[in-house]
Amino acid sequence: MLKVASFFSGIGGFDLGLERAGMEVVFQCEWNSFCQKVLRKHWPNVKLMGDINDVTIDEVPEAEVWCGGFPCQDVSLANQGKRKGLEGDRSGHFYKYAELIGQRRPDWVLVENVPGLLSSNNGNDFRVVIGTLAELGYGVAWRVLDAKYFGTPQRRRRVYIVASRGNQRAAEVLFEQGTIAVAPRQGLGKKEASTSEVSKSDLSSTLYSIQHAGIGRKASAGPQAKGYRNDGETYTLDSRGSSDAICKTDGSFGIRETSGISSGMDGNRFKTLGNAVAVPVIEWIGKRLLTVSSQD
Repeated sequence: MLKVASFFSGIGGFDLGLERAGMEVVFQCEWNSFCQKVLRKHWPNVKLMGDINDVTIDEVPEAEVWCGGFPCQDVSLANQGKRKGLEGDRSGHFYKYAELIGQRRPDWVLVENVPGLLSSNNGNDFRVVIGTLAELGYGVAWRVLDAKYFGTPQRRRRVYIVASRGNQRAAEVLFEQGTIAVAPRQGLGKKEASTSEVSKSDLSSTLYSIQHAGIGRKASAGPQAKGYRNDGETYTLDSRGSSDAICKTDGSFGIRETSGISSGMDGNRFKTLGNAVAVPVIEWIGKRLLTVSSQD
C-alpha cells in the first residue's frame, strides 16, 4: 500500500480521495485551526503539523506519494487585477513545498490549483512550477478537470499536476488511451460517473442554485457575474462568503437560513468548502496512479 504525505491539507480532500483509492495517509500539514479540528476528527492517528514553513524534512515520514494544493489566492482569476502570483505571500508557499520535495524526492507528487495558475504572470508562474519539478528529476503532466464530470453536481474546474520521479509515467495517470466518453449535455456529467447520492430531485425546476454576489451583476463583471440556475448543476463554491445557496423558489433565500448552521460555523464551513479539493477527482487520479505504479 502506497503511503501519502499531505501538505496544505485543508479539510482533507486529497487525503480522503487517495484513501478511497487504496492508499494510506501518514502525514498532514495544515495551518488553519478550523481545518486542523476537522483533520484531527477524521485522522486522529495521523501526524499533523501546522505552518509548512516550520516543517523540516526529518519530521516528514517516508511516503511514496506527496500531495498538496498550495494556496491559490494569488493566482486566482477571482482576484482580477490583484494577482501577485508566486511572489504573493500565500501562493508563494509553493517554493517551500518544492524545497521539501527536493530534499526527499518521493516517487510521486500531486498538485492541484485553480486554472488561473496557467495564466498567472503571463504564464510564467506555471512555467516555474513545471520547470521546478522537472529540475528535481520529475516527468510532469497536467490537465484541467471539472468535478461535474465525476458525479459531483458542481462546476469546479481545476488544474491537476502529476509528477513521476525519473520517468514519464505521469502522463499515463492523467490521460486515457483511445476515445473518451463525453457528457450527453452540459451540467449532467457522464452517466457512468454519476453517483447515487445525487438525487433526481436536484434537476427539478423548483430548485435553484443562487450565487449571491452575482445578483444584478452584468456579464462583464467577471467570475462573480453568475446569477442563478436550475439545470442540476451549481456554480463553483468559493471561499469568500458568496457561495451558492440551494433553495426552492418559495423557500428561504439566505445561506444561513437554508443551511441551518450558526453564523460562527457558517463562515468557516463555506470557506473550507470553497477551498476544498474535489474528492471524486482525486479518487480517480489515485486509482490510475496505483495502476500505473503497479506496472513499474
